[in-house]
Amino acid sequence: MKKILTPLLLTLSLYGGQPLHWAPHHCDTGNRAASKHGGHGGSEKTMFSLMNGEKEGVARLILPDLSTEELNISHAIVTLPKTQMGGYAALVVNQRTGTGVNSAIRYLSLHGRPVKISPTKLTSLPKAVLEIVPAPLHREHDRYTGSKEYRFLLTFQGEPLPHTPLILETNNKTSQTYTSDEKGVFAITLPNDFKNVKPGRSENKPSEFLLTATLKDSGLHYQSTLSMPYYANPNDYWQSQQMGAIAIFFGFIGGLLIYRRTTSKGVKRG
Repeated sequence: MKKILTPLLLTLSLYGGQPLHWAPHHCDTGNRAASKHGGHGGSEKTMFSLMNGEKEGVARLILPDLSTEELNISHAIVTLPKTQMGGYAALVVNQRTGTGVNSAIRYLSLHGRPVKISPTKLTSLPKAVLEIVPAPLHREHDRYTGSKEYRFLLTFQGEPLPHTPLILETNNKTSQTYTSDEKGVFAITLPNDFKNVKPGRSENKPSEFLLTATLKDSGLHYQSTLSMPYYANPNDYWQSQQMGAIAIFFGFIGGLLIYRRTTSKGVKRG
C-alpha cells in the first residue's frame, strides 16, 4: 500500500461512550430474538440501537441475496423490515464526521427461506472504508462462544491492512488489544467472563463483544466497529461437570463388569 498509514490505538473504553456501534434495543418486544445469532427478523419487530452516533439518518441492511434496503435511523433506533429471506444479513452505517468516517457493522441471521448464496460473499462485500471482516462468519445456527478462537480480517479500501492494533471489549468488562498480521488477519479468543452461570444454554443470556479499529490516513480519521453477541461455553461450566459424572459412572460400571468376570473365572477354576 503506497499511502503511509498511521494506526491510532483507541484509548477510550467501550463504556466511555466513544465507538459507534450497534446494540440490541432493550425496549424491543423482539429483543430476545435480536440476541440470538446477532439478531433475527421474524414475526416480531426487531430493533437495534445505534450507540454514540447521529440519532437521525440512514443505515443499510444488506440482505442474504446481497440486495440492499435503506433503513431510517429515528431517535438512534432502526427497525428491521419483515423479510421472507433466510440467512445472514449485514446491518451497516457509515457516518461522516468533520475529520473522517465512523462505521458500524453487525451481522444478523434472518428467518425465512434460505438463499443459495454463501455468507462469504456477504462478508467479502465492501461495506466501509475501514472494515473488520469475520474470516469466516460462524455457520448458521451456531454462535460466538467464550473460550473459543475466531479469526477476522482487517481491510482498508478493500485491501488487507497489516500490523494495525484493534481492541476487543465486552459488556462484562473485559478488554484486550490485538494486532493484525502481515496479511491483515488477527485471531481473538473470546473471554468466558460470565458470572452466575446456570446449567443449560437457555438459562444464560448472551453478552456483547465489540471489536474496534482506528486509523489515520491522509489527514482523515477512520474508525470501524463490529459488534456481536457471544455466549457462555458449556464446557467451562455445566457440561464439563456432566461429562465428568458420566465418565465416573461408566468407569464404575466397567470396573464392576471386569470384577464380576474375574470372580466368575476364579470360581470355575476352583
